[in-house]
Amino acid sequence: MSGQPPVAPPITTPIPTAISVITPTSDQVVIIYVILAMAVIIFGFWNVPIVRNLINPLKLFTIGLHELCHISAAVLSGGRILRITIDPHIGGATIVEGGRPTFILASGYVGSTLLGGLFVLAGYSTLVAKIMSFVLGVGLIMPLALVRDKLCVWNSGPS
Repeated sequence: MSGQPPVAPPITTPIPTAISVITPTSDQVVIIYVILAMAVIIFGFWNVPIVRNLINPLKLFTIGLHELCHISAAVLSGGRILRITIDPHIGGATIVEGGRPTFILASGYVGSTLLGGLFVLAGYSTLVAKIMSFVLGVGLIMPLALVRDKLCVWNSGPS
């Protein structure tokens, strides 16, 4: 025997591989498939001529959120809102005076992406999903109340 103390064998700890870190759980796989299916269906509805009118409230909600991001950026950067236009067939426009143009222009896409991401992330929590469902419901009903002349469901006037 030598005069050295015994050396313990090295401790091996499993190192997670990149695949195990990004592998979704079975619940997340279902959510991913639902998101993909909804994206394909909405894209199809958005572009088919006759069917596209069925999703006008969704289009108005989406365009409204996009324009709201422009409006928020304009107000935050010291601009003044002159006019807002939202149309389900041609999109929207926010006319601004003053402010920082680059910030205002970029905010529409960046803000829409972030808000869309929040809606997707809401699917992972039941409570947050219920809250976002309420927000989405109000956002889909509001255009029906605000644009009655374009989305007439019932007309009691003379024929």
